[in-house]
Amino acid sequence: FGSSSKVYSAAFFVLWAAPWAFSSRQPAMLLTMDSRTARRWMSACVGASIVAITGKLFLLWVRTRRMKRLLSGVPFAHYKHSNWMGFYPDMVANKHRLHEWRDEVSRGLPICKLVGLPPDPTAIFIIVREPEGVKHFLKDNFDNYTKAPRSQDHFWYYLNVWLGLGIFTMRHGRGAEDGGHGWMKQRKIAAGIFSRANFNNNMQRVFAAKAQKLQDLLAGPAERGEKFDMQQHFFSFTMDSIMQIFFGEPTDTLGGTPSAYGSAYDAAHKSYMDYVVSAGPTLKMFTLLPWPVGGVGGLLWKLQELRSPLQRIFKSSCRTLDSESQRLVHACRSDPKLAERSDLLALFVQCEEKEKFSTTFLRDLVLNFVIAGRDTTACTLSWMFYVLATTPDVQDKLCKEVDAKCPRGSAMTFKQLSASEMPYLNGVLYETLRVYPPVPFDAKTSFQDDVFPDGTHVPGGCEVMFLPFAMGRDPSRYTDPMKVDPERWIPFSEPSPHEFPVFQAGPRTCLGKDMAIFEAKLAACVLLQEYAFELAPGEAERITYGNMLTMAVCNSPTQDSHNLWLIPKKRHA
Repeated sequence: FGSSSKVYSAAFFVLWAAPWAFSSRQPAMLLTMDSRTARRWMSACVGASIVAITGKLFLLWVRTRRMKRLLSGVPFAHYKHSNWMGFYPDMVANKHRLHEWRDEVSRGLPICKLVGLPPDPTAIFIIVREPEGVKHFLKDNFDNYTKAPRSQDHFWYYLNVWLGLGIFTMRHGRGAEDGGHGWMKQRKIAAGIFSRANFNNNMQRVFAAKAQKLQDLLAGPAERGEKFDMQQHFFSFTMDSIMQIFFGEPTDTLGGTPSAYGSAYDAAHKSYMDYVVSAGPTLKMFTLLPWPVGGVGGLLWKLQELRSPLQRIFKSSCRTLDSESQRLVHACRSDPKLAERSDLLALFVQCEEKEKFSTTFLRDLVLNFVIAGRDTTACTLSWMFYVLATTPDVQDKLCKEVDAKCPRGSAMTFKQLSASEMPYLNGVLYETLRVYPPVPFDAKTSFQDDVFPDGTHVPGGCEVMFLPFAMGRDPSRYTDPMKVDPERWIPFSEPSPHEFPVFQAGPRTCLGKDMAIFEAKLAACVLLQEYAFELAPGEAERITYGNMLTMAVCNSPTQDSHNLWLIPKKRHA
């Protein structure tokens, strides 16, 4: 059906443009031709438009009907159904609490479906909460479930504009244009930086130095009893750390030195999310029309972009990211000490002796590893310290473990911070990840028809979603799930990635999982060696989460401020 839709779009374009293409007087043709001929050509254009639009809508209706037939045995999620708009009105009404909404509408259902606009097959989603189902599409039938194509909808289209084709956005398996070779190549080379030797050498030194700088910044506010925005500084901490570890670039955003890269990244992220949400219904309607007027990236899309202030911010930020990423690539390639470097970008450039990578390829690599290495760990640390500040008994127990196992001045290795050596620290971190996962939901798109282990038929082209946020709060898996109880994880047994998919599962499991855990534990220990933390007055009732790709702390119901205001207290005289 996809190829048929392209045929209708092409036919529309040819019929509409033919009178102009074959005229030697194109610009003035309608002005000089007689009125009868002009009316005929205009009628032909209108007729071609009607035929193409009707044809495309018919094909979309056929695909949607087939999807609904294959999914007839799958129960609907518990949303307020609208005859014309499906789940969209209910979702929009809950846009300030989307993750709770997804949890509520799917609770008690191992698998369920959401159905949106009637003629749109991309508006049908499956939510999978049962671990065996998650295991099936993330691991067992991995090649059939990949990232959605850029041409599918506005969400994926603009994500690719922002992040390009890097390890985070690149498709794998049978649905990938290159069969998944590009994604596999990036993952294989990148894996070289996550060696145990690197943890205990380069990474340990960088994390410890940056965490110590963050600890030093707390002295003034602690002495004066002032509130301190921990989330902003956690983002600076992880930014400075990954810029050095991944790209060999020394930055000091913790010290107040502005970072064009970090500022542009945050602006691109926010404007991207605001635009795809606010303009989503309009863009969705445009995709139902044939190209070049409609469709993904068509003329109507471009006109919508021109009138949007958010798009101006987004495009300006993307240009800055592009130039800054290319600067990093050029600096790495021209570094006379390249052979001695062990950062991620250098690993790829060193491989160019065997295979030359394009600047675009390396730029996309840089962009993808920033969101993977900075945002997720900063969000985790923010929620971890929110948990500590709001559960004093948990904070007291953790401080005692830190004093006993990691006294001031001790060098913290990967083994020293392990679950066996510091079980309570590990329990606090895993409770944070369970209740506040940095990536609260994710989705894959089926390439071909498939059958799940429970007999559920999944049509090709259907988006399949899994919800770490909902799975971590499921009362059927965790007793009193909203209670923070680090003892759940003592003694520690590594959870199944399909029951606890915070770091994904299967071949796309997060490469930097161990690094992120090590970084978060080390930073927490360094800060708790000297300080305890309280939530600033008036903040408790304001705390929620931000509606971004990663789940940061938000302290505004209107989503216009993302601060974690804590008051640091000196623990030792």
